[in-house]
Amino acid sequence: MRKIWTLSAAALVAVLGAGLAATPAHAATVDVLTYVSLGGPNANNGDTVSAPLKTGTLATFYNTPGGTSYIKCSVSNFGATVVNNVPAPGTADESVTLQDFSSCTPVNIPTVTAVQSVVVDNLPYATTVTSPPSYAVKVSGTTAAPIQTTIKLTSGLGTIICVYRADGNLVSGVASNVDWSINFANQKFNRFSGPSACFPNGYFSAVYAPVKNKPGALVYVN
Repeated sequence: MRKIWTLSAAALVAVLGAGLAATPAHAATVDVLTYVSLGGPNANNGDTVSAPLKTGTLATFYNTPGGTSYIKCSVSNFGATVVNNVPAPGTADESVTLQDFSSCTPVNIPTVTAVQSVVVDNLPYATTVTSPPSYAVKVSGTTAAPIQTTIKLTSGLGTIICVYRADGNLVSGVASNVDWSINFANQKFNRFSGPSACFPNGYFSAVYAPVKNKPGALVYVN
């Protein structure tokens, strides 16, 4: 069978830009995270952002990159809170507070007939979003609260519980202003506990879009 991990993932998007007001006495600062447009209104600390899977895509958990055994989920969402928005260019801090997966099914996993649940443990996770050119989104765990996902699978032997932790306690993605997305590709997770039926490694991919703040305005990364 194969394993699934978390992604905690998460993440959110940032806007970079430096804006100068018409008069030096009132210089306008454009922060890393903005709404509505590039250089638009700055996100405030405490604001929330969220995104579903990009339309027409799936969240997948492969036993190897590009392998034939995997778990696919047609529903996944994340939510994050802005912790420290800073002037661009720079790196803004967020906290991923929500990550869920549902409508998941196994593909080509011996003896596994169904996915009971995929649960992201130990939330919240610290997250950073960096200005261009990197557009980097990084989700980090701690020693006390590592990035961890628990997957329950149904097999011919009953319920199998597989627990995975992010390799290096880090999950990395890339934000985009083209479709207001965060793209996580082949992020590695390692089996922390579970029977040998749980694959030793798993690779998570998903594209979340569009990322919006609570009132529904698009989030940009500069």
